[in-house]
Amino acid sequence: MAGGRLAVGLGAQGINGGQQLVGSAFKLLKFEVQAVVHGMEWGGRRVALGKRYGKTRVRNKPTKLEHGEWPLAGRLVLVLVLYALYLPLSGYQPQHLRFDAGQYWELSLKFFQQGRFSLLHYDEPVRGYLGPLLVQPGRLLCHLTGWPALRGAQALGAGWAALLFGGAIPAAWRLGSGQALSGRRWLLLVGLGFVFWRDYFNFPLSDMPALTLLLLGLAALWRPHWGWTLAAGLLLAGALNIRPIYLASLPPVLWLLIRKPGRGLRHGAFAAGAALVLLPQLLINLRHFGQATPLVLAAPATKRALYLQQLTWGTAFQRVETSLMPEYPRQVLFADPAGQAALAVGPGAAFNSYPDFIHFTRKHPVDFAVRCARHVFNGLDIRFATPYLRELHPSGQAGLRVLNYVLLAAALALVLAGWRNRPRSQKLQGPATALLLALLLPCALAIPTAMECRFLLPLHLLLLTLVAASARPLAWLQQAGPGRRALACLLLLGWVWGCWQLSEDTARYLQPESAARRYE
Repeated sequence: MAGGRLAVGLGAQGINGGQQLVGSAFKLLKFEVQAVVHGMEWGGRRVALGKRYGKTRVRNKPTKLEHGEWPLAGRLVLVLVLYALYLPLSGYQPQHLRFDAGQYWELSLKFFQQGRFSLLHYDEPVRGYLGPLLVQPGRLLCHLTGWPALRGAQALGAGWAALLFGGAIPAAWRLGSGQALSGRRWLLLVGLGFVFWRDYFNFPLSDMPALTLLLLGLAALWRPHWGWTLAAGLLLAGALNIRPIYLASLPPVLWLLIRKPGRGLRHGAFAAGAALVLLPQLLINLRHFGQATPLVLAAPATKRALYLQQLTWGTAFQRVETSLMPEYPRQVLFADPAGQAALAVGPGAAFNSYPDFIHFTRKHPVDFAVRCARHVFNGLDIRFATPYLRELHPSGQAGLRVLNYVLLAAALALVLAGWRNRPRSQKLQGPATALLLALLLPCALAIPTAMECRFLLPLHLLLLTLVAASARPLAWLQQAGPGRRALACLLLLGWVWGCWQLSEDTARYLQPESAARRYE
């Protein structure tokens, strides 16, 4: 099963540092949640409150920090320094570079055979060549410094964190909303990303690099010059090679491409950029597996397709975490009793074909819908800030969960309010629609599978960005009457309580990894 996430806390030093960072960001921002979207554009028209200032209604004239976007170089350096300081203190040791992360690190050796380097030496069928290739700078750093492999992986992770939070997400927000992410709200986003996803950057996993390339590629695709379109082809093909599930993002990407003028030149530039990345994969597949496709193979020739196996696991288990704990070697599983009972009387231990799965789903439509809803919740229920679990109940876990539920409630309120207040005759602009579909379609494909929080990483970061960029709770509280405030508090308490109970219900069905063997 793909690597997990049942995680670990920071250790006393790391948690206190994270809490202080987020606390500082909240104070700097005077973080305000509002039931009306402020800062997003719906068909080019803004939802606004208060005194008019420029194109936006605000209560006070904004400061330069509030209104302006930080320079790209400043953002990259700040995030790079933050993670470069934190990751070596996160508590992970060289022996923890295992499972999927360890495999990616070792796969980078496949390019070197008989004393020479070649992309065509790579012969792993179900993992694209680009992910292991991007590990090479970390290997080189370890060779030059004598560091253990984990330190090289952490150096790479700090770089990916800087690119994701310093470059990719602000660029994608500008594409979707038509405006920059202001400095202090960007700081809040960085703090929230650190709180929930910080330890993922310790390991050379595929999730963060692939999402970073996807967002950068989408932003580049909307730029006017053909050179940006060439770069977009490179970046988007890279995301697809690293995580093949981003094939689901291809339709909105192509739709965005054909909406821009200069189609012939732009289409050629995009195809050329994509070919530079996908051609080596085509040659690898021809040389080692006899298959003429530029895509990563779904499975070795003698085994069941990986996605089909994931559908089986997703029916039998609601959630999966990867474990470093001796008492739960390799994985911690959370069973789905209803799914396991249905499999026992259905197709057997596993789905052998996609028609088998479709027939099973049509036979149990209500169970399937409920299962998918539970998977969405479990994917957004961040109980751990790490992909590799060192303890089931790390320090600070309760606060992490409550904060997550509150932020999910704020994001839901913003979406509902924005939808309600948008002009009926206007819709989301083309770039925003393409961006949302490119992020959400891969998440939709992951929902029926054995859920890991990283599978819904694009959705969770989208919600965090929406809250960080748009929420103004103090402004709403100042305008709402006592009755509405009381009702909002009751609804929020009910939401948090319900989420907590649902999460605890999932945790009741904890099982060791051995429980998954009968579904292989």
